[in-house]
Amino acid sequence: MAAEKRLNKQNEQNSIISALKTSADEKVIAMLIDLKEQGELFYVETLLDMLTGDITKALQKVVMEYISDIKTQGAAQIISNYISEKFPEFDVTSIVIVSWQSRLDFSKYLAPYFNILVDGNYMIAIEAFTVIENALYSLTIDEATGYEELIKKSIPKADKDKQVLLLEMINLLEERKRAID
Repeated sequence: MAAEKRLNKQNEQNSIISALKTSADEKVIAMLIDLKEQGELFYVETLLDMLTGDITKALQKVVMEYISDIKTQGAAQIISNYISEKFPEFDVTSIVIVSWQSRLDFSKYLAPYFNILVDGNYMIAIEAFTVIENALYSLTIDEATGYEELIKKSIPKADKDKQVLLLEMINLLEERKRAID
């Protein structure tokens, strides 16, 4: 009985994911309204795929608002893992923006954001900077030192505007290390 119930739930989730991928914008928006009430995360990766794919601006706005409103903390890991897997092959700017707009705590999942800060263009680096800045309080001295070394190595390769951004992050990391001591 329990196995049958799990199978039915899995089939239902697969149907929802399939519908999200193939439906018209209006239907997707209506589905998101219904899904918001469920509070589950099985469809988050599908929404992230939509943001890195080719969707209308209107649907992009709705999906970004939807993801930024997720309150279930497990979504932070899903989002960070997704960014880690997709960057730099895909444009993850909208996902990084959603990360800092959300109420989720990304403090345990900062590595992809530091990679974007170092390897991304100036605009996405600013977005990653904001995510990192909001979560610096959680870093240990070793983590802060490791990220600081990563950033220092990248400064010579960065353009002037981005160098300023990277130097500011080094200052913030040094402040964090002093606060821990």
